[in-house]
Amino acid sequence: MQFVTTNIRLGAEIYQRLRLKAAYERKSLAQLIRDAVEQVYGRPQRTSRLRKGRQADPFFNVIGICRSRVKDGAVHHDRDIYGVNS
Repeated sequence: MQFVTTNIRLGAEIYQRLRLKAAYERKSLAQLIRDAVEQVYGRPQRTSRLRKGRQADPFFNVIGICRSRVKDGAVHHDRDIYGVNS
């Protein structure tokens, strides 16, 4: 992996907590920060055109989670839901 050097400013208290956490986990401070950034921001994910506009609404995660053998449910929904032949 190729690294880019950057400079960030941290408050003294957070810096001290990060140093203690890095020592506890037996990591360098730089590695601890890289791991935290990776965990929060991760790798870029591909998003479909459908998901791009709806990412903020978790309701849309239910799309496609159910499977059914019914192929004509939109046409014969009364039959499938109520058992009534139309």
